[in-house]
Amino acid sequence: MFNNSRDPPSQILLLILTQLPPSFPLTNEYLHKKFNEFGDLKKILIFERGKTNKAFVEFHNLKSAIAARKQLNGLNIQGGKMIIHYSRLKNLNLEIVDNSRGTDYTQASSNSQNSDSILHSKTDDNIRVNLTNHISQSSSSRANSSPVRNEEINRLLDYDDDDFDIWKQEIQLNLTDMHPEIQTLLRQKQSKLLRIASIDTKVTAKMIYNVFTKFGNIEEILYQKQLQKAYVKFQTINQATIAKEYLNNAQFFDSILRIYFEPLQPLQPTSLQDEYMIYYNENCTQKIMPLSPNLLITGVQDPTEISELIKMFAKIKDIKIHVNSLQLSMCSIADTLKIMAVFSDYEFKNQKLNIILK
Repeated sequence: MFNNSRDPPSQILLLILTQLPPSFPLTNEYLHKKFNEFGDLKKILIFERGKTNKAFVEFHNLKSAIAARKQLNGLNIQGGKMIIHYSRLKNLNLEIVDNSRGTDYTQASSNSQNSDSILHSKTDDNIRVNLTNHISQSSSSRANSSPVRNEEINRLLDYDDDDFDIWKQEIQLNLTDMHPEIQTLLRQKQSKLLRIASIDTKVTAKMIYNVFTKFGNIEEILYQKQLQKAYVKFQTINQATIAKEYLNNAQFFDSILRIYFEPLQPLQPTSLQDEYMIYYNENCTQKIMPLSPNLLITGVQDPTEISELIKMFAKIKDIKIHVNSLQLSMCSIADTLKIMAVFSDYEFKNQKLNIILK
């Protein structure tokens, strides 16, 4: 039976906790108590963005992770909700971005064992943790506790095809018994090229560019509007992975985006209605930020007037007007995507607006 997580089962779980009351103390100790009953834990990492909390929980054993997700997915926590996905991480790095809280339980247990038992299970060399290197590097890593965020996101989304092999061996899943679309999902390999399906008919190629370019440098876009489908080619596989991670299953206007990795191939229009665009980035770099409901709009000549215009397109929870900028807190990610799609590079009174994820 296929589970509803976005990715194959993994020893690392991604927790998404929403609408937790401000008074609720979400801690590593709380998560450890909840998840440890399903099996020994390796590490826990909590990081927060706005009112949505995210955490990683890493088990020693894949079966423990599967059992924990089965029992705890959808758990109500004082009015809030915990959704659990299988993560694409190969290894949980606690020297991760700012605003994070992590605990390494392997270090605690190793203090009572011989030094030659520091490395845990040998069933999967890709996920073993060399604690000696970890400890020796921790002081220098923490001294530079403000790494470039896009590098850390790339590391977060690093994925290995071995994860899929482990899954098949562990639960003996027969892909041929599945729906063809599910088979397609599970057989994907990472690529610089994404195929986006189920695009709202109101969307234009420029809107697609405005949203996807926030997650990396785009080389080509082919938009087949009559098929409600588009192909977006990034400069790197990591950039495409980040875009897919954040935008797959996201509401974009009145449709839910379905995004797939696609084998590299020449992009060519097949009808007069197709839109095809090439972009020249000259290897320029950009700071990639996580998708959030918080936006900063700069290059604003008349903040009051543009704020009224924005309100016509999306729901805004809070707005702060400054001299030449606007600070917005949107009601949802769907509203964020609308604003990015419509107003990125929008020319207002001879000046282009610049939208930044915060």
